[in-house]
Amino acid sequence: MPRRFASPVFLLTLFYFALSPLLEAQTYERAFGLEIAPHAGGRRISAGAGVPFQQLEAQDSLENGVGGYGIGLIFESRADKLGFTTGVRYLKTGYEAMLESPEGPGLGRGVLDEVTAHYISIPLELNFHQNITEKDRVHFMLGMSANLHLNTTTKQTIFFDGEVQSSGNLPESATEEFRPVVLSLNTGLGFDRKLGEDWAVRVQPYFRFFLQGNLKTNFDQLNRNYYQTGVRVTFKRVFL
Repeated sequence: MPRRFASPVFLLTLFYFALSPLLEAQTYERAFGLEIAPHAGGRRISAGAGVPFQQLEAQDSLENGVGGYGIGLIFESRADKLGFTTGVRYLKTGYEAMLESPEGPGLGRGVLDEVTAHYISIPLELNFHQNITEKDRVHFMLGMSANLHLNTTTKQTIFFDGEVQSSGNLPESATEEFRPVVLSLNTGLGFDRKLGEDWAVRVQPYFRFFLQGNLKTNFDQLNRNYYQTGVRVTFKRVFL
């Protein structure tokens, strides 16, 4: 006698009722947000093959990272434990280099170069969510951004015996060609608090590292990979 199989409709119906308690417990959200992100900036210095290692070390000892900030408009989507973030962000970052006189700090002639870089970032970040309470949740973020270079300026200040002698922006160098788009790796750990049915706030310590140097590769020039460590504060309008 031929074996009888259950109809596909019956199996799908059974499958639905088996999963319905789980589906009802899942969280589905979308949100638009405004974020503010102050950071401590830094850079990893590198060099082309034509730059002596001693010159790279000497320049590295003169430079320090500086603070900066970012602001952005973001869109998020969440389906239970997995979601993503995209949008547009503005980033101001950079570094400074201080060349002291051989006589010592505050003596003789000193030169301070303050380099400021401006980018527009387009992120695509994956979020892994975990609810703690009905209103509180945490998430881990990992993703990338395409950072579009707007401009980079260098302000030079000349000191003599600790007193400012002159200050102003340097003209653009004919030998430096900035990379128009730089990719970065983004990661962070965030805490969300719902303020009601439609609003939420997020605090997210984060780290972003530029995977490419700010300048196009050149045999005889120094290059820098920017990175930032900071905190994003995001105010979100939530749509279920």
